[in-house]
Amino acid sequence: MQVRIMPLFLNNLVSQEKNIQNYKNNFVSYKNNISFCSHNASSAIKTQALGNIKNSIITDSRTNLGANYNKETNSIDFKLASQNANDVVLCIFDKPKGEDAKLNIKMDKKEGTNIWKTSVPLEKLGNGTKPVYYGYRVFGPNYSSQDGFKELVDDKGNRFNPNKLAFDPYAKELSHLPSDNPKGEDAFIVSDENYLEDNAKYAPKSVFSIPKETIIPKASQRALVDEVIGEVHIKDLSINENVQGAGTYLGAKNMAKKLKDMGFTMIEFLPLQEFDHKQGGANYWGYMTLGYFAPAKKYSSDKSAGGALREFREMIKEFHKNDLKVCMDVVYNHTGEAGLVDNDINQAKQTGFSLIDNQMYYKQKAGVYNSNSGCGNDTNTAQEEVMNMVADSVAFWAKQGVDAFRFDLGVGLMDIDKTNEVYYDPQKSLIGKLSSMLKERGVNVLEPNQKGDGIYLIAEPWTCGGENSYQLGHFPDEWAQWNDIARETIKKDSTFPFTLTPRALRNVLEGSFDVLGAGNKSINYAYSHDGYNLNDGNSYKSEPKSWHFATDFDGDKYRQESAMKKQIALTLLSKGTPMLQVGDVIAHSKGGNSNSFDKDDSTNYLDFSKTQVSNSREQRISDFTKKMIEFRKKHVELRDGTFNKNIQYYKPDGTFAHPWDKNYWDNINSNIICYKIKDGNHLFFSTSSDNSHIDVILPKAQEGKNWYLVCDTSRENSFIEGDEKIDYNYVQNPHSLLIFEER
Repeated sequence: MQVRIMPLFLNNLVSQEKNIQNYKNNFVSYKNNISFCSHNASSAIKTQALGNIKNSIITDSRTNLGANYNKETNSIDFKLASQNANDVVLCIFDKPKGEDAKLNIKMDKKEGTNIWKTSVPLEKLGNGTKPVYYGYRVFGPNYSSQDGFKELVDDKGNRFNPNKLAFDPYAKELSHLPSDNPKGEDAFIVSDENYLEDNAKYAPKSVFSIPKETIIPKASQRALVDEVIGEVHIKDLSINENVQGAGTYLGAKNMAKKLKDMGFTMIEFLPLQEFDHKQGGANYWGYMTLGYFAPAKKYSSDKSAGGALREFREMIKEFHKNDLKVCMDVVYNHTGEAGLVDNDINQAKQTGFSLIDNQMYYKQKAGVYNSNSGCGNDTNTAQEEVMNMVADSVAFWAKQGVDAFRFDLGVGLMDIDKTNEVYYDPQKSLIGKLSSMLKERGVNVLEPNQKGDGIYLIAEPWTCGGENSYQLGHFPDEWAQWNDIARETIKKDSTFPFTLTPRALRNVLEGSFDVLGAGNKSINYAYSHDGYNLNDGNSYKSEPKSWHFATDFDGDKYRQESAMKKQIALTLLSKGTPMLQVGDVIAHSKGGNSNSFDKDDSTNYLDFSKTQVSNSREQRISDFTKKMIEFRKKHVELRDGTFNKNIQYYKPDGTFAHPWDKNYWDNINSNIICYKIKDGNHLFFSTSSDNSHIDVILPKAQEGKNWYLVCDTSRENSFIEGDEKIDYNYVQNPHSLLIFEER
């Protein structure tokens, strides 16, 4: 590509080619008005909260960077981080589309930092009566205000281009999405053909309106291990329900009681931060984040400025009133913005982060992005500014009432190398520092077995590629971790029964102590949004070597349902924190689709009405799960993460399964494991993946007590109503799970 030199920025910004307009005469400087934000909650809110402060929080919309209202100076302070920029222009618009900026303000760099800042009097912006639309034009080494244009991307990976308006990474709302213009998202592919074209009239704008804080009640203080997590997409949850705002935050708010009645105590929503749902043709799940401080407007029934955040908060309020906690699935390992097009270094999608500082935000070399995430642009989470953005974002959502965070491909946040190389360190990285960074921001992080006033951190402890990308068990103590060992073991126990040893299942039942060190760190699940769901994993066939394997048990409906019940039971009986998909609890089928990330239709939409059909699979699975959750909640010993505490293992003939008996523990043909737990009245369990009927001998009951059957998953109505006394033995059906209780 030929080097083309632009005229000097401060002398003349007009080009023979299409170029940015001349901002020199329009520059406005408000240096004397710069001050730090002071967003104190209103006196009315404070007064309301004083009497109930321990049981409520006052929301706080302040952020360290971005746009914030300064009450002391009656102005809006703007701050932007860019390590490699040499000039930044704040552009303020009256409308989100179709007009040039009404103000172009040259920002100043705060001495000794990488923070660019300015402050604008509110009287210049409508006195707070209307939203402010703004963006940034950023100059840097490859396209500077002093030397003009040098190259589209330089040898350090800089992609600065002030002809393209960048939205604020800290924006609490976007005016519209990249796909919301006639050319769609492709209009934001910057190339050698269009790099001089000004896109400000149609580019997404950051939106700021002065927020009104509110009071949100707190849910009960419970340790993470005492939760039962339900994973769900927010639209899927209510779109088929007869509720106001179906498919939105409002719709979810109106589903809170139903979720509570199902037995859940925490709901984990797939990504709720702003994303472009049309990206790549379809991006329904939202794992391509654009705005880390902005609730996705797609999920808000209130489309007015600030409406999405207000509605989000109302949802949190209602969940907490029903003693339900909320977990957000967050994606900081990559963004929904930059990425090469057709592997061409001179073509990249640019809307925000890469225009502000490509080197700072992304792992790359000379403009070629790392993609261990598999999504085209790994973020540079070893970079201080990116670390701060993640910590600021988590703190922001915690101050809106969010109780827990699940970090997608969390290993990407364990990297301490700022170049395109990767080096993982669980202590020196963002993963190791996040807890203390959040504490500095007024947010307390709890360990999974602790209960108190604070949030929980949950890692997906792997990423999609690169050396040492699997890090289960290597996260600090405050991190709970998605346990794929539990996932594979629970599924294989049913689908490939003669491939597992009793030791493998025992390890999962005890919280994978051999890997995680303590059972309270394990998030146990058999199915999640990735891969087949529960119903389809036991009703369809997949390729044998596929990680998202499935079987239809040769069409045996009884065997399918029995496997589903057993997988639910093992998930809830294992030490750690159980997670079930909300759709799995109602036996939702996706028609065999194992990757429905792009399906904004009935493939994903849940239909709770099917659970009302008498004696349907949906009703039976729903009823079984609710009773299984109730059983777990009733017995605290099932949630104690201490290895081998109050537990004794048996063989089905009633003899002890001693720890040194390798012929039993390491034998893939030993397809049954029995164990007793001391919990006041003892509990006895027997889980079989054998094809045969097995005579199970129960241990002798305590003096004056007897064994009673609580559950047999092989029965259509698995939980026993009334008393079914078991004197000595019980014949266990193939591929079933039994629960007995002393009374």
